[in-house]
Amino acid sequence: DSMETRKVQVTGKSTYIVTLPKKWAKKSNLESGEMVSISYLDDGSLVISPPGFKNLKRNMKMNFDGNVKRLKREILGIYILDEYTSIEITGKNVDKDIKKEIKKLCKGLIGFEVVEDVGDKLVINDLLDKDEFTIARALKRMSSIVYLMMDELAVAMEEQNNNLFSEVVVRDNDVDRMYLLISKHFISRLHLHKPSKNDKLSLIESFYYRLAAEDLESIGDHVTKIAAICQDLSITEDQSLLISQLLRDSQKYFIDIMDIFRHVEKEKAHYMLDNLMSDSYDLLKLRDSSEPEMRIIIDSIKRIREYAKKITEYTIDLSQL
Repeated sequence: DSMETRKVQVTGKSTYIVTLPKKWAKKSNLESGEMVSISYLDDGSLVISPPGFKNLKRNMKMNFDGNVKRLKREILGIYILDEYTSIEITGKNVDKDIKKEIKKLCKGLIGFEVVEDVGDKLVINDLLDKDEFTIARALKRMSSIVYLMMDELAVAMEEQNNNLFSEVVVRDNDVDRMYLLISKHFISRLHLHKPSKNDKLSLIESFYYRLAAEDLESIGDHVTKIAAICQDLSITEDQSLLISQLLRDSQKYFIDIMDIFRHVEKEKAHYMLDNLMSDSYDLLKLRDSSEPEMRIIIDSIKRIREYAKKITEYTIDLSQL
């Protein structure tokens, strides 16, 4: 991966010519008269791709050795790094239970589908339509799910509804799926893969969207943590109302924060940070004076607000572009 330099030559008044490295041309099997693709990057660089490069299909073959946890970690890594379009898993130990585990994992990975299940072989294809699921759309969907989780949790607290607590916990799976999808898209951009025609974000904007997605995923985790605790904890009516009010206070500016972030509204971000998103002193004071079973819940609400504040601060960064 060495850097080479080439002299620019000008013919006529407007044609600029640069020769291609001979080693690269031979390795790419270039012939006279063939067309290469040129991609323009955000930083002003060019990427030259040989014929058929964008249609290249890469297949990963994996031999299962009996360690299902290791296999699942590797499949997840392959999904995020976005380098392979197909995974073929074989091995004497690929039985019905292992296949069930892998199929369950694929349900959490948008685009990954089990397309072949024969004998001791399992084939997974990446069928993701990147024109449909852009980073911006995925983040918007992710924020809507998190908002819904916060709303359902507040209602569950008010009504002491165990079914709603359970729904909140299950819904976190959708948040995780969107987070992994955004991570996959971002890594694809780092690989210099051609982005979706609907993806209008620059590489730097994609980076901040990936940061925001990580914070949203953390907010979802803390909402889920509160719901799971409240399922098993006997709390008083006063405690329920207190938690519900704290959640509503956090929720009421959550959607505004995401809109401000997506539209890069710097002045509104400054206003939110200066006037509506105070420090956590009051929550710390409340937490320290509460019963032990309430401290974990209040601490999670404090973390939710801190992650939301980080997303607002990203807006200030993006406004400098």
